[in-house]
Amino acid sequence: MAVMVYSSALRHLPAVVRRWCNNADKRTASLVEKFTSRCVSPVLCTLDLQFCSKTWDNMTVRVRPTAREVIATYKLNEEGSMELIMQLPANYPLGNIVVETGRKVGVTASQWRSWILQLQTFLMQQNGSILDGLSLWKRNVDKRFEGIEECCICYYVLHGSNYQLPKLSCRTCRKKFHAHCLYKWFSTSNNSTCPFCRNLF
Repeated sequence: MAVMVYSSALRHLPAVVRRWCNNADKRTASLVEKFTSRCVSPVLCTLDLQFCSKTWDNMTVRVRPTAREVIATYKLNEEGSMELIMQLPANYPLGNIVVETGRKVGVTASQWRSWILQLQTFLMQQNGSILDGLSLWKRNVDKRFEGIEECCICYYVLHGSNYQLPKLSCRTCRKKFHAHCLYKWFSTSNNSTCPFCRNLF
């Protein structure tokens, strides 16, 4: 019964279980990780990976179950494509999913790093599935190539938690921001100036 509850919690609320395991004493955390690697992770990996193979209009997701890899290929045009490789750890979903760069075309290194960071954050802290994370990455790439400007605070086109576009713009410099990012900026800086040009918002 306890194994079923633990497996279900890992499947549906992995971020909560991860936090609990990280806050547990060292001995308990070690035992939980060993148990997860041996008994729970193989089943959850198989379940999650079987739902990952998908084809969108301009993105294909392939799975290599024996290597615990998910490979997403975003097709830009006839010649160019971008590739993202996700490696699941042996203690998945307790451990961090490693997101690696395959091919990247048409974006700067800093833009690529911010997309990777957003994807890793989504997967590790928001109970998101692999397919949900890839969908978020695809939408960010789509919006980037549609010419939509990214938020000048978090450097994402879509906000990681509410999927909103940057809508609020400064009257002086015309840079755009997510409402959530701007609220956080105002509350932590204790002033109401633009984060970019420092004029009153």
